[in-house]
Amino acid sequence: MKVRTLVLVVAWSLAASSARCLAQEPENFPDSTLTAEQWQQRVQDARRRSEEFVANARTRTADPPPSGNTGKEDAEATDQHAMDDPSLQPGDIIATSKGFVVFVGRDSEARQPSDFVPAPSPRYQVNPFKAAR
Repeated sequence: MKVRTLVLVVAWSLAASSARCLAQEPENFPDSTLTAEQWQQRVQDARRRSEEFVANARTRTADPPPSGNTGKEDAEATDQHAMDDPSLQPGDIIATSKGFVVFVGRDSEARQPSDFVPAPSPRYQVNPFKAAR
C-alpha cells in the first residue's frame, strides 16, 4: 500500500510539472512569433557578424614585444599576463617559465602569488627514448 501511494505521488508530481511547462505563454518566448523569413535573416546577420570577426582577427597583428627587455623580463611579463587572465577558473593549469602552476584563487579577487600552486608531477613518466610499439 505504501509503495502504491508513493508511485501515485511521484506520477502526480511529474504530471503536474509537465502541465506547467505546456501552459507557458508564447509571450515568454519572443522568438516564437518570428516568421521563417525573419528567422533566416537573423541567422544570416549572425553569420555575417561571425565572418567579420574572423576576418578582423586574421588581419590583426600581434603587439610587438617591448624593446630593450631581456629574455627573462619577457618571460616574466608573459607569465604575469597569463596569470592575470580574467577567464581563469579554480583548477586551471597555466604553463609558465618556471613550470606548470594550478590556479586555486577566486574569480572576484585580484590575483596574488598565493593563488597559484605548483602543479603535481604526473605519476607516469613517458620515456622519450623508448620506441613506440
